[in-house]
Amino acid sequence: MRHVLIIDSMANMPEHVLKNRTNIKVLPLNIRVGDSEFKDPITTSTLKDFYLKRKLTSESKIDAFSPTAEQLLVELLNDVVTNYDVAICQTTSAVLSVVHRSFEYCAQMMPAEAKTIRTMAKIDRPFRMIVSSSGASSSGQTILALYTDSLLSRGANIDDAVNKSEVFKKKIRTYSVVKDILYARNRMSFLGFKTISLATAVSGQLQGFSPIIKVADDVLKPAVLKIRYDKAIAKLFAYAEEAIHSGLYIPIIHVAYAGMLTELQAMSSFQALQSTAKKKGVTLISSMMSASGCINYSPGSVSLGLAPKDEELEPR
Repeated sequence: MRHVLIIDSMANMPEHVLKNRTNIKVLPLNIRVGDSEFKDPITTSTLKDFYLKRKLTSESKIDAFSPTAEQLLVELLNDVVTNYDVAICQTTSAVLSVVHRSFEYCAQMMPAEAKTIRTMAKIDRPFRMIVSSSGASSSGQTILALYTDSLLSRGANIDDAVNKSEVFKKKIRTYSVVKDILYARNRMSFLGFKTISLATAVSGQLQGFSPIIKVADDVLKPAVLKIRYDKAIAKLFAYAEEAIHSGLYIPIIHVAYAGMLTELQAMSSFQALQSTAKKKGVTLISSMMSASGCINYSPGSVSLGLAPKDEELEPR
């Protein structure tokens, strides 16, 4: 039984990781700049091009959005239904993700539509579509996808892998340092979320604050609000080092940066995290944040995904 694990581009899973996991496919979100639209770039070269050419501000006329449910259904029927027997679709938190709702629509329509296409292709096995929310955002979605893929690659059956992933996702934490608090507040408000008030965002921007936002188990809230960017970055990576020493449910940490990776790698606190991860045998994956992630969080933002055993541990 052939399976595919489908994630969206907000997960920021880097190209070199995807090359070794052929059963993971990325659904690119749509990007709109003025009157033109294009797919969220997911290769290293196209992402570099995006960051070199796009200088985003709170006034930028740029948007990231999900394919419509109908567009997504057509894409699945064309590219997935005849090539796989099971599609496991994992998204960012259902609270945040329009993609999740689109996948749920597809799951309702899929049985009849897939049966017709597979019959025409002389495939007598039924097609199955499973939709799941990671409960996290951005890099946390990557942690869940890699966990699920590891179960399946070791021979776990579909239901067992999905059930274990549903339990594991409650352990995942995503922390994001939002560099431009006003930009992010305006973006989240546009999407319908009122996490930070306008007055707080304006005051925070004037004082140079870059909050740390936590998403876990479908709950989004500020973890640290009044903190400057450099200190927020240092605090975030120091937290990751503490989590490594306390123990992780899986020895993987994912860091995504909304900019060129050379800038991330030049940060002393990231270098310290790299050193600790290497000493403790933890795989530290770093990637450029997707264009859609950058558009939602603001340029220069950082996303950290991990599953700490000490669930009380927080950036402090």
